[in-house]
Amino acid sequence: MASAEDRLPRVKHADRPRSDEKILKRGGADLNNGWLGRHGTLYLTETRMVFVPTLLDTVLGAKRREIPRASITAIERWPISPGGMPRGAKRPRMYIYADGVRYQFLFSDLDAWFDLLEVLLRKAQREDPSLPAIEFRRTGIENALLESIGGFDPE
Repeated sequence: MASAEDRLPRVKHADRPRSDEKILKRGGADLNNGWLGRHGTLYLTETRMVFVPTLLDTVLGAKRREIPRASITAIERWPISPGGMPRGAKRPRMYIYADGVRYQFLFSDLDAWFDLLEVLLRKAQREDPSLPAIEFRRTGIENALLESIGGFDPE
């Protein structure tokens, strides 16, 4: 049974990425919250993440979802280490915690998404110390991209 944290909020469709938004990364993703998996594209912009389901999933009731970057409190890789064996024959996934919801995303390039999100969010925290701290949960991988933001101390 899904916990309250795994239930997606009942909201209207989020706006698609707008022409004035810079898209930093986009790629195929599955959003699996509850019993229904949705297929689509995840867009990462400078201010938010937007999940746009496929046309078929939209016809079946899936909605576009938005996660403002400022609302993200934690990002977790499951299993936590790439060498770990997932329980229950599940595919590895990323959990994004925001506004009391745990979004479950499945990607073909899971660790590339994790690396980029970690760099962008740590850089934003460094530039604006008033942003809340974000917890990154992953072991067994060194994110070489962190050197690109300079002066980063993981401790």
